[in-house]
Amino acid sequence: MKSKIILTLLLLISISVSLIAQELSGVPAAFVDVGFGARPLGMGGAFVGLANDVHSVIWNPAGLAKTEGREATFAVQNHYKLVKYNFLGYSMPFQSGIEGLGFAFIYTGDDALSEMTLQAAYAREVLKGLSVGASLKYRRASFGNNSINASDYILFEPDEIQEGILNQVKGSANGIGFDIGALYRLNEKIMLGLMLKDIYSPVFWDSKVDNPDKKAKGSYSEVVPFETTIGSSFRVIDELLITADYSPSFVDDVDNKIRGGVELRLFKILYTRIGIQNNINNVRDEKFMLGIGLNIGFFKGSRLLIDYSNVSEEISSTSRISVGFEF
Repeated sequence: MKSKIILTLLLLISISVSLIAQELSGVPAAFVDVGFGARPLGMGGAFVGLANDVHSVIWNPAGLAKTEGREATFAVQNHYKLVKYNFLGYSMPFQSGIEGLGFAFIYTGDDALSEMTLQAAYAREVLKGLSVGASLKYRRASFGNNSINASDYILFEPDEIQEGILNQVKGSANGIGFDIGALYRLNEKIMLGLMLKDIYSPVFWDSKVDNPDKKAKGSYSEVVPFETTIGSSFRVIDELLITADYSPSFVDDVDNKIRGGVELRLFKILYTRIGIQNNINNVRDEKFMLGIGLNIGFFKGSRLLIDYSNVSEEISSTSRISVGFEF
């Protein structure tokens, strides 16, 4: 049985390695993954080898097979105090501990530029202790719909202002993305995970200007960078959990990345978390995470989940707040 599990994991890893030949740059443009969910981020973003709640939809869909009840969550964050992100997630089991389904919705932006991602994920236990999941994303963006008023540009001549308005670039984009994840319970304390993110992720853009004498870039396409993550989790005791992730780089302009986190439960309802994320290089670009959470039972076995985390880095710090329900 274990030989079959190893072969399955090797197959998934081989898919990852085969994508090296594409030489996809890891420098993101649109649809940047800033990390969603206060709980995963409080643990340094090391969640691929744990994936045991609704956040599995985006972190590792294989974890949906292990969920035992329905869960819904909503999260907000003001990234670098500049860009607001909203995240909505829902998960449900088909067969408890064997098969599960999840959905996610991400939105950010304004009239100048907005981005939306809809995601559906499914997972199933394929061998004893091994679950495999996949997710499909639809991406939508629009830009240039903000109003430009001549009164905002008093330093320019009227004809210059009019030309600028006519040359304002407008447009939209549509795209898809595909992920595969695996999660294997080695024993009662240790779990191993693998996430192949954005294996196929084209985004098709279309742009235009109102000036008949000028042309925008028109129709073109790009890809959201592919990423592989190997993760693990170790439950030391019932109240203490340690997680670690590693994301290898396949291109020259991206560093290998490591993440680690700790979650400690106190008084059965209070959680404290700490984490770190570091690119393996000679640059001071570490991210330090702190988090706290409440898991409170109420009406007929339902539970209220409130989580907060703060991500501190060289540029700025970002706070995340999540509110969820288990029922």
